[in-house]
Amino acid sequence: MNAELITTGTEILLGEIVDTNAAWMARRLKELGVNLYYKTTVGDNLDRIAAVMRQALGRSDVVLVSGGLGPTVDDVTRDAAALATDRQLVLHQGSLEHMETIFARWGRSVQDNNRRQAFLPDGAIPIYNPVGTAPGFAVEVARNGTHPALLICLPGVPREMMHLMQNSVEPMLAERLGADRVYLSTRTLRTVGLGESVIDQRIDDLMHLSNPTVGLAAHFGQVDVRVTGRAGSPANAQSMTDEVADEVRRRLGFAVYGEGDQLFEAAVAGLLRERGFTLALLESNTGGELAERFHSLLNGQDPLVWDKVIRSAFELADGGPDEIVSQAGARWVAEQVRLAVASVPDSDVVTLAVCGTSDSAAGPYGAYRGETFVAVGLGDALTVKRIDVGGVDELARRWSGNGALNELRLRLMTASGSAPGTP
Repeated sequence: MNAELITTGTEILLGEIVDTNAAWMARRLKELGVNLYYKTTVGDNLDRIAAVMRQALGRSDVVLVSGGLGPTVDDVTRDAAALATDRQLVLHQGSLEHMETIFARWGRSVQDNNRRQAFLPDGAIPIYNPVGTAPGFAVEVARNGTHPALLICLPGVPREMMHLMQNSVEPMLAERLGADRVYLSTRTLRTVGLGESVIDQRIDDLMHLSNPTVGLAAHFGQVDVRVTGRAGSPANAQSMTDEVADEVRRRLGFAVYGEGDQLFEAAVAGLLRERGFTLALLESNTGGELAERFHSLLNGQDPLVWDKVIRSAFELADGGPDEIVSQAGARWVAEQVRLAVASVPDSDVVTLAVCGTSDSAAGPYGAYRGETFVAVGLGDALTVKRIDVGGVDELARRWSGNGALNELRLRLMTASGSAPGTP
């Protein structure tokens, strides 16, 4: 079964609100095993909505529309559905009575503009709305040589749309799928330290598979590898997905830091806890990238990060090298951090010093410029590495921050005897 989504609303086209409905509906369709091939947003215009509906009904088995079922003049989805399916709008008595019951519960009577909401395309199947006033509806549209297409229109209010989708639409689609229902299993491997092009080269043959499918999604400073399998049973879908996901893990080695929605800083925090370390962190001119991420993760309550040493390297500049952003500068900063934590009763402290280049005209912390030196101190050993990511924007800063965290992660893994796999 192939589906597509249409969301209506000029406010969405103008960027005044974000279309969260389409994303949520897409996830629900995925869970049903329905293929989603197209998503369209169209403004509150009768002719344009009808034209989009006609196009969708000509190429998809199911067309889901969200929005435009309210009582106001610009709510024209009902009219567009009637126009697109060559039907008349007629008063649906059951929908009107359902609406009257809801209004009576509120101590109100149905006004003429609300009464418009009970007019549906002739022959439409009503989808009663117990959490709002606008009923949804479904219309079957005949197609030559194949099964009828199904046009389903739902309210745009997220709470109402979600209720009708889960309680009415999904059972309807599952019934239509019958024995043809497909179950999906998805695993998302989260990676850091390898660029998208490098990952593409290492798993190129896997990305050409038709089932399971393998795709990449690049984010700030990291890349996700998504593996999705389809099968006639949940167990078979999971089995085939696991087989390919495990092969991806083998090829990418320690670049895979976790799965699902796990944040990279959460993975590193887990390693610190597991090894019994407290992190002493100091950053220079990277905008407090790592400190902000750790404290957001830990809500400032966890002693995992020793925040007494989270400050600018320039506060320690007296007596240091002329150029903080250098290998010698990073080493010196790390040594200062080591001295600062020497009096901490818990001796299991790992230090991380991050010194990034900046534009001094951008304020005391500067604007990140893409060159970073990272120093990691663990026990008596202190290692320094240069990270060049290029660029001057937030993406470059995030790549730099992830590079620093990755150096820390690899040192923690090596210290515990967890030999990293393929880099």
